Amino acid sequence: MIFHDVYTNVPPEEIERFVRSQELGRLVTVAADGTPHLGLYPFTYDGAAFEIHLVRSDEQIADLGVRPRCMFEVDEVLATIPSYWVDPENAIMATAYHRTVMFDCEATVSGDAAELAAQQMRLLARYQPEGGFRPVTPDDPLYHGAIHHITAVRLDVRSRRAKFKLAQNRPLDARAKIVDELRKRGRPNDERAAAALTWTIEQEAKR
Repeated sequence: MIFHDVYTNVPPEEIERFVRSQELGRLVTVAADGTPHLGLYPFTYDGAAFEIHLVRSDEQIADLGVRPRCMFEVDEVLATIPSYWVDPENAIMATAYHRTVMFDCEATVSGDAAELAAQQMRLLARYQPEGGFRPVTPDDPLYHGAIHHITAVRLDVRSRRAKFKLAQNRPLDARAKIVDELRKRGRPNDERAAAALTWTIEQEAKR
């Protein structure tokens, strides 16, 4: 992925807001023989690290035992558009819009039951804040089997790169036309894409 300045000039607070709004992230690891592996997981994020859990027999756990350095990516696929929304003849104007943040991380893996139980409570606080479950503790027979089946993973962030590809390379009037076309087309994600492009227009108006 190429990180052109026009797409990476995103306020840090907007990157943080975006990352915290997403529900799944991609973990990328590399095995001892160089084979890459990719997994998609729920996560918690505190601004400095991500927390996820994996099954102990997962190949990515083996990868992290050899190479704790890994990548964690959070992204949102928004929309593809036809070329003629930008130019009536030039086919290369067809494109896709997305928001992506990639984190270079150092992983710490733990099978400690108390740590796993605490991590599960943090994940539940995010994904099921309304409750409806018995608190997870390491000595509760209800959770004993599951806890000893999984591994807690903490991903300490070393650096990050963001790319919000939202037509910032187009003049404001061209962007506004794309927003109108997205809203007229009305595919499931088109309104979200239109709102994202509108955000870039509003950002430029503040300058």
